Amino acid sequence: MKAISKKVLAAVMMGLFCLGGTAAAAAPGMDGAGRAERARTTYRKMMGLQSLGIEKTDPELADMMKKYIYGDIAHQSVLPAREQHLATLAVLTTFQNESLLEKNVRGALHDGVTPLEIRETLYHVAPYVGFARVLEAIDEANDVFEEEGIALPLKTQGTTTDADRFQKGLAFQVATYGDRITKMREATPAEQKHLQDDLSAFCFGDIYTRGTLDLKTRELITVAALGALGTAEPQFRSHVRGYMAAGASREEVIGAITVMNPYMGFPRTLNCLRMVNEIFNAK
Repeated sequence: MKAISKKVLAAVMMGLFCLGGTAAAAAPGMDGAGRAERARTTYRKMMGLQSLGIEKTDPELADMMKKYIYGDIAHQSVLPAREQHLATLAVLTTFQNESLLEKNVRGALHDGVTPLEIRETLYHVAPYVGFARVLEAIDEANDVFEEEGIALPLKTQGTTTDADRFQKGLAFQVATYGDRITKMREATPAEQKHLQDDLSAFCFGDIYTRGTLDLKTRELITVAALGALGTAEPQFRSHVRGYMAAGASREEVIGAITVMNPYMGFPRTLNCLRMVNEIFNAK
């Protein structure tokens, strides 16, 4: 066998570094001890008695998914179960995966997440992934709510009106993200200015000012949706900074990406890690 080149070895080591480990030290629990029982216990807590629907036709895949998501990921992330549920719902809405979304809405309710928290998560991602995907997600969630005897429509959570949504949204933007918002607006060509106004009025006036979820949770949901999109690096970076400014620690940022990983795969996971490491190193 040919000797491994220095470049290849460096690339391997960098990949291990990005994953938070080294060639000599595996993550806790990687020896497999208690993994199956941990997965069973955590799956029942977070998802209840429902199945994935493939246990009979593809038992290996079902076993692989449950052990990875509930035996590994759910314990590797420092995020509480509520935040893990909401981040997962944001990713599944982004990917428009109706089957897993329905099961995770049901699981979230079983695990103590409120209907309003679930609905606000789906509403919140609309400016990032569009109404088309959110409508599909809301249909799935509402079907579950009705099956669980939850009366619809849920309580209104909006706090702005047509008359003040733009001003409140812009004020929220500037207060949260600083003078760069003003500079960005000033640098926008006249024929594009309406989209900057829409961003302030819709994304921040209509959405960010709503009730139920606090700013830190909303930034977590935004980070999850943008990371899953994989095509919005500037916005992802901006909202990681916003998440941290709202009180998230480095460990919580990594915890969010950890929760996202099983649903979006390693290429996007590693790309997200690269960007957050750049943000961490810049501090």
